[in-house]
Amino acid sequence: LITKEGICLVEKTLPNNITDAEAAFSLIKELKRRYRFKKDAIFIADKAYDVREFYTFIAEKMKSQPYIPINPRNQKEDRTFGPHGCPMCDAGIEMKSAGKWTEGNRQRVKFRCPLKTSKKFAAKYDNACPVKHPLFNTGKGYGCTKYLDVTNDARAKVPRDSKQFKETFKDRQIIEQYFSRLGDREVEQTTHYSFTAISNQMTIAHLTASLVAVAAAILLKQPEKMRCYRTFAYLSKPREAG
Repeated sequence: LITKEGICLVEKTLPNNITDAEAAFSLIKELKRRYRFKKDAIFIADKAYDVREFYTFIAEKMKSQPYIPINPRNQKEDRTFGPHGCPMCDAGIEMKSAGKWTEGNRQRVKFRCPLKTSKKFAAKYDNACPVKHPLFNTGKGYGCTKYLDVTNDARAKVPRDSKQFKETFKDRQIIEQYFSRLGDREVEQTTHYSFTAISNQMTIAHLTASLVAVAAAILLKQPEKMRCYRTFAYLSKPREAG
């Protein structure tokens, strides 16, 4: 697990028969044991971690927000929800989320007509509802609406179609960059056969990346270079005082 700045917080080397979700559970539990962090921290992961129990653990045990896209394999041919987890309208188009609120002990999310949220999208349908829904041009101009009770469903609470989700999820590219930098330390070219030896090599690689960050941010006072291994790989030797 790494921060959005690209700093490793927790690392473990596990056998290859462990699923992504199982590995994530192990890392998250270790993170919770070692660190304290603010409530409502955001955990970003790709669709391989789209497991309902994982959402529940992050929301209830970690008091944080999971930002994970829907894995189509987990939809089970469900035609009532779209790829972002929002309900489908009567015309078979995925609706848009329009807010979440709490009523007593219940949490509900409101969804509205997708044609009413984007003029560009509505133009594809000649600015008219394909099934001529009676609420399309009435009331506050919201079109048809639906409500979803998400009180006990952390997976359904994720605002995948929101601008905030899309902008926040971009930070996940840091993960790809982090593992790319580990390539400089030959983590994918190990010659060891012992699991313990391989695990030690991986730990040293992650530790090296963290030390580079510390050296850049604190010693060189150049935090913008905290991810750059080459900054230190080609430093000239300091002159000796004579």
